[in-house]
Amino acid sequence: MPFLAPSFARLPPLAYLLADQVEPRKKIARHLGVSFRTPQRYQASGNAPRAVYLTLWFESRWGMAALHTQAYNEAQHARAWVAALERECERLRGVIRAYENAQAHPAANAPAYHLV
Repeated sequence: MPFLAPSFARLPPLAYLLADQVEPRKKIARHLGVSFRTPQRYQASGNAPRAVYLTLWFESRWGMAALHTQAYNEAQHARAWVAALERECERLRGVIRAYENAQAHPAANAPAYHLV
């Protein structure tokens, strides 16, 4: 599975990531494993460690959209693969039917092969 996390240049600004969170700031700080004031300091400076950016990104609408898109694409791929396998099974069933029909009408020299 490819990396879903964006490069640092493609991350939204920290203010957008913090504003996109629906949880209270205290819960966000606890989730990040920092004090309540630390996210406030990050927001005031406009900068945070990359791990914080990525955590907030995956919890934001952008991260959720990327995860949903990846899941949807994988489901579409699996569905296409199953359809291809079903077509192959149907083709092989046709081959089996052809062999079974050939056994019902043996060749004129079939008794000679059974003697050997």
